[in-house]
Amino acid sequence: MVRRSSFVIGLGLALLWWIGLSLDHNAGLLWFDAVGAVVAFAIGGLVDDTFESDPSHAFGPVLLGLGLTMVWIIGLATHQPNWATWAQFPFAVACLAVGVVTLGSRRVEVRSRSRTRYM
Repeated sequence: MVRRSSFVIGLGLALLWWIGLSLDHNAGLLWFDAVGAVVAFAIGGLVDDTFESDPSHAFGPVLLGLGLTMVWIIGLATHQPNWATWAQFPFAVACLAVGVVTLGSRRVEVRSRSRTRYM
């Protein structure tokens, strides 16, 4: 789940950066989206699918979500364009949600022992 969601979030951030800078060159905040997209693609590339329920995989998305939250707060404080500032918020929430879901998922293995009866 972390791998696919990181690629989707990275694609969304890259599209927001590209379309946003095409529409408004004054939104310097969007350059952080390019960095966030690269980080999201790196997270997706580093996560191994065979151990998808490993809680340590939540570190990357949570860190990216906290970084995007800081970009959102800085955008509000520095009076960046409202659309560019508030576009950070859903991506931050999505990253944090991926981290929470990853931490909440557990891998359960059921081992059965065959009992041999001696008579």
